Amino acid sequence: MSISDKNRKILWGKSGNLCAICRQALVIDPTPADPESVVGDECHIISGAKGGPRHNPEFPTEEIDSLSNLMLLCRVHHKMIDDQEETYTASVLHNIKSNHEKWVAEKLTDKPQNSPVRISRIKSEIPTQLPVIRSGKEILNLAMACHGTYSDYSDNLNDEEVDLVGGFIQNVSDWGDIASELEPIERIRAAKELEEEIQELSSKGFFVFAATEKQRMEGGINPPSTFLVLHLSVKRCTDPGIVTSETEGQSPHA
Repeated sequence: MSISDKNRKILWGKSGNLCAICRQALVIDPTPADPESVVGDECHIISGAKGGPRHNPEFPTEEIDSLSNLMLLCRVHHKMIDDQEETYTASVLHNIKSNHEKWVAEKLTDKPQNSPVRISRIKSEIPTQLPVIRSGKEILNLAMACHGTYSDYSDNLNDEEVDLVGGFIQNVSDWGDIASELEPIERIRAAKELEEEIQELSSKGFFVFAATEKQRMEGGINPPSTFLVLHLSVKRCTDPGIVTSETEGQSPHA
C-alpha cells in the first residue's frame, strides 16, 4: 500500500505546510536558477516495516497509510523521532500531531475577517432640490460620472407617457454606463439624442430634473472610497411643488 493522494493533500493542508515539531516551512521558495525545494517528509507514526520505529505487529496493516498514522515533519525531526523512538512513542507523536493541527486551524481562524461592504449616505451631500435640465450634454455629463441612479417620475402616466418617460430614463442610464468609452463624435451624438428626448418631454408638459449625490463605500478588502449617484426626475409641469420659469426650475424633492 501507499499514501493516497487524498490523505497526502489532507495531511499537508491540516499541517499548514509546517513541521509539527519546529513549525519550519516545508517548501522552500524557488531561486532564479532553480525550482522550489520540498524539505518535508510524510512520516509514519507506527512503522509498517518489521523492526521499524514503533512497529507494532498487532497494528492493522490497512491502517499504516491512514491519515491518523501520518504526520508532517522536516527531515531533521523525522530522523530524530525515528532515532529516538523510546522518547518519541506513538502516544507522544499522536499528541504532537493533534496539537499542531489544532494550532494551525486556530491560526487560520485568527485572521481578521473583512467587514461587510456597505454604502453610507452623507447628509450634507444629499440634494434637497433638483435643478431643471434642458441640455442633453448636461444630463450625459452628469450620468457618466455616476455609478448608480435614483429615478422618479409623475404618477398616473398613460401608456404613451410610460414609453416616453421610461424610455428617457433608460436611455440616460444606458448612455451614462458607456459614455466614458465612446469616441468624441459618438458622445456628441448621444448628447444630441438625449436633448431631442428632453425637448419631446417638454412638448408633452414634462420637465427633467437631475443632480448628483456623493456616497461612501466602506468594508471589504479596499479602503473607504466615495462615488457619485444620479438623482433623475421627470415630472409634469403641473405636479405640486414644481417651480419653473423660462430660464430655471426646481423639483420639490430629490
